[in-house]
Amino acid sequence: MRKTVRHIKKRNRFSIIFPILTIIAIGILFTFSSFYEKSWSYNWNGISEQIRDSIKVAEYGGISSGVVGVSGRKPKQFDRRIWIMKNATEKELLNLTEYPSGTIKAIAYEGLLRRKDYKDKTSLVLKSLKDTEYPIEYQSGCLSSKMYVGEYLINQVLFLDNQGPPLPESFVNYRKEKYDVDKIMKEYLKLKKL
Repeated sequence: MRKTVRHIKKRNRFSIIFPILTIIAIGILFTFSSFYEKSWSYNWNGISEQIRDSIKVAEYGGISSGVVGVSGRKPKQFDRRIWIMKNATEKELLNLTEYPSGTIKAIAYEGLLRRKDYKDKTSLVLKSLKDTEYPIEYQSGCLSSKMYVGEYLINQVLFLDNQGPPLPESFVNYRKEKYDVDKIMKEYLKLKKL
């Protein structure tokens, strides 16, 4: 009889501690999953340390046109974006098109489009049009708007939407040589309707 009583006491202690440990474990998992960001598990292989550090800073700044706003000075994010596009290799920029942030994706796509030696620019723009998971915050002077990466590239980088002032003839000819404008605009208008 004594043997049975001793086992009952140990089981009672475990039955009290088990629910408490379970609640603590669920709380930790819930907290971690609530604040988890996909960028924590991004594969940085093939990306230099300087580019990685700049990406981590640029991730939360949005995209700036460089136009001066109320503060009277050009935003640092503009210079940071230009530095990344200039100093990152083509391979690094291609890897960064998969980064889980709209800002970084936009910088990577724009950097590839601005490279003279990059060949497949039309398919790159078409790929960016399908990339609608992460929007970007675009700022020009005092105005700010949310848009997707493809929309940013078409309206602010390539000026394909023709909603602004007329472009110089040299830029229009360059654009026609490097891009299949009709194919890009057809896909863009399909997405815009959605």
